[in-house]
Amino acid sequence: MRIKLEEIASRSGYSIATVSRVLSGKAKGRSQSVYDIIHTARDLGYKASLNQYNNIDIPIDVALVTQHDAEEFYSCLYESFDRIASKMNIQISIHSAKYSENLTEQVHLISKFHDGIIIMAPTLESADYQMISKKIDTFPIISIAPVNGNIFPTITFDSYEGGRLAAETLMESGFRDFGIITGPMAKWEASLRKNGFNDALVKKGYTINWEFQGDYSFSSGEAAYENIEREGLTNIGIFSSNDQMALGFLHTALENGSKIPGDFGVIGYDNMPYSKVFYPKLSTIGTNLDVLAEATLDSLRTKIKSKKIKKQNSTTTLLPVEIIKRRTHANNKTK
Repeated sequence: MRIKLEEIASRSGYSIATVSRVLSGKAKGRSQSVYDIIHTARDLGYKASLNQYNNIDIPIDVALVTQHDAEEFYSCLYESFDRIASKMNIQISIHSAKYSENLTEQVHLISKFHDGIIIMAPTLESADYQMISKKIDTFPIISIAPVNGNIFPTITFDSYEGGRLAAETLMESGFRDFGIITGPMAKWEASLRKNGFNDALVKKGYTINWEFQGDYSFSSGEAAYENIEREGLTNIGIFSSNDQMALGFLHTALENGSKIPGDFGVIGYDNMPYSKVFYPKLSTIGTNLDVLAEATLDSLRTKIKSKKIKKQNSTTTLLPVEIIKRRTHANNKTK
């Protein structure tokens, strides 16, 4: 329901004319009336433009739109964004778009009630973002999922480098045969992780000997072990495109009498909390979600408060990743 000026005037105690002047950006300087009216309007759900009043201490309102999966990564992502947003005086709400039949329209609708949008939609392609851009060309949007040919500013982890680090670590451990459990290849970051892994191996004269496509779930990690067991492969260094599949593989391998470290070397991706408590502790590619949240929210806040209306740009900021060496990457066969 559209908020009327009369409602804001009644709640704030100022005249309709004063409310209209403030909300249209015509009231200059810092005054109690501007502060009261802007706060009242936001409290009632009226989308008051913030770039006209940068000197008024009002939290910006941001929507995080995600295509979530049933895994711990998303709960950790939400927790980081929620906590960092609170420290930065930013209000944030989460919107699920996994089952959306028309994401372009959903994002367009969300833009009417928020100051900016963060999109975490790994299955979207450049054409999808282009459609969104045509709907809301100058609205502040940042993507945190990589895409081949990005349209919006993108801040994301260096997935290619993560794959490269996994390959280097497994080679340094003494493995000569290598495998990979990929994520869904419709997601661009899954391709980047595989490419980084493969390119590092090829550079040293090796190749991927075994590959299994998973869906980032624990059960697909279990299925990956069943597949490699049927093929009779052992003493192989394996990179899993996320921690959850890596732990599914480890769990099933240990249940079936395999030794890790020993029969397999395994490296996951994301450094989720459970990777530290599972036994043996999982070696993984570390990503710092707090850094992602802070960089994204800071960039979006700057865009929101900018007085100049700018069209979208396609810059990409790659955040660093690191190898976390615990136990599962080891190759006891070489000792």
